[in-house]
Amino acid sequence: MIHIHVPSLPLSINAAYAKKRGSGARILTEKGKRYKTETSSFIARQYPVVLKFFKPDVPYVLVVEFTFPHREDLYCGTWGEPKGAESRYKSLDVGNRLKLFEDALAAATGVDDKHNFAMLLNKTWADGVEATDVWVWNREEEPRNPIDELLQRLRQAQPHGAVPGLPGGWVQGSS
Repeated sequence: MIHIHVPSLPLSINAAYAKKRGSGARILTEKGKRYKTETSSFIARQYPVVLKFFKPDVPYVLVVEFTFPHREDLYCGTWGEPKGAESRYKSLDVGNRLKLFEDALAAATGVDDKHNFAMLLNKTWADGVEATDVWVWNREEEPRNPIDELLQRLRQAQPHGAVPGLPGGWVQGSS
């Protein structure tokens, strides 16, 4: 397992990509290009030894944590108040930020993000801290990684297709 800490957050997909006129294809905006270049360069400079961990044609398991600098980045301050926010949480989709970070990591490692087979995303906050942390396991060399172990436990507890709460081990598609 390796760990990489980047002291910044990726842009949202809406800020990082724009539709190309005429074709509808999505292209990186200038801000998106800058983030990708700066982040991949940072990783290459700060983690040259760690980057030797990455090999072509190997499946990887990732845990990615996005840390926002203020509690208000994640939580609505007016929730629960009369005429306040309808939800406790702000509309901040971390999956929306993952793609640009994956692209920057791929640029730094030389390994395409198609090799990222399992991922766990987390968003949190810490006063004044803005960061992206990623922990990566080589699934072939480290089959006992926490994500695959969690998936195995979940599958044992709830087999594929089983409907929770129904008696007799009923499975979808059975009669």
